[in-house]
Amino acid sequence: MQPPPSFTRIIILAEATLPRLAWAALLERQPGLVVVGTAVHLDDVRTLPPTDGNTAVLLDFSHSLPEQLSRLAQIVPAYGLLCLVAGYDLNEIVALLQAGATGVLSRDATVPELARALIAVGRGEMVLPPSLAVRALTALARGGATQTRHAEALTDREREVLALLAQGLTNKDIAQSLFLSVRTIEAHLRHIYGKLDVTSRTEAVLWAVQHGVGK
Repeated sequence: MQPPPSFTRIIILAEATLPRLAWAALLERQPGLVVVGTAVHLDDVRTLPPTDGNTAVLLDFSHSLPEQLSRLAQIVPAYGLLCLVAGYDLNEIVALLQAGATGVLSRDATVPELARALIAVGRGEMVLPPSLAVRALTALARGGATQTRHAEALTDREREVLALLAQGLTNKDIAQSLFLSVRTIEAHLRHIYGKLDVTSRTEAVLWAVQHGVGK
């Protein structure tokens, strides 16, 4: 039986058997999540049936994660990629973002935090530690091509939303900060993307960082 459309599909990619099984057992009990597969190698992910809803891959690797990420991002470009890390190191976070990560989460995070992060990256949202989000995105923006295209003027509300986006907040967090609904935030983001001529959350955030929005 197919899971409800509102559920986030989870694929667990981990090199060790016990952690892989533990993550699967743990996440299956979380509201709004359904584990659709587990894998040891990238080729295993390639053989899993494609999903028709929001999908997140949880990566639990101890080494060579940027290389794994780059390959995985090519295999499943529509999936959110959440990387577990031992600690929040700015250089490591930037490297993971450059390799294609959608989110980074500490292994010391709580189960509810992990569940929320997986749901967020499954929707295409970025998940970063608030204390390092702006610094990481600034470093990422400096390492990329400069955005030179002219942007249509943003409204004051759209600039507020973009500023919070650049701080690494999820749509739900932004909605709570501005006392708006998540649907309203999603509508603002669609307008922002159109005005900035970007197609993804990451591109919008990089534009914001490069133009001083959110500082």
